[in-house]
Amino acid sequence: MKTTKYFEERVLPKRPYIRREWCQQAIEAPEFFERQPDGRVRFWIYVSDLGRYLRVVTLEDGETNSQCISGPAIHKEKSVKVHYDRETDSLYIDLSSRPGVDADEVSPGVVLDFDSDGKVVGIDIQHASSIVDLKTLDADFLPLGSSDDLNDPAAPDR
Repeated sequence: MKTTKYFEERVLPKRPYIRREWCQQAIEAPEFFERQPDGRVRFWIYVSDLGRYLRVVTLEDGETNSQCISGPAIHKEKSVKVHYDRETDSLYIDLSSRPGVDADEVSPGVVLDFDSDGKVVGIDIQHASSIVDLKTLDADFLPLGSSDDLNDPAAPDR
């Protein structure tokens, strides 16, 4: 992993609980990433050993680690991911990066996953092709801007 002098001399000594392999994993397989206005890239990954998220910031190249911070939440906590497994004909709608601790089958083949606060974090649909048209995904409204746009009545519909 490429790092800056600042990362080596300031970040790691002040945050000895941070492991290099976590930073590398965040860059290689992030749960979420975004480019900052200055060109640097932020990567987030949940580290179960910490029980928290780790945010890694790289230089503009997306590889050179300059910062690593642990925190209680991912910046884009409300991102939604849709996964389909053709082999099992299962559709999983991932509503949160928080882990599930309980599940409830609310309808035959439809399971809701809940986090430790009782919030729904995922929807698992078995035999999905018989329930959902998997050829298309229509989205009536996707707030693709910043989270500030969601609360701004002047923000354009997308």
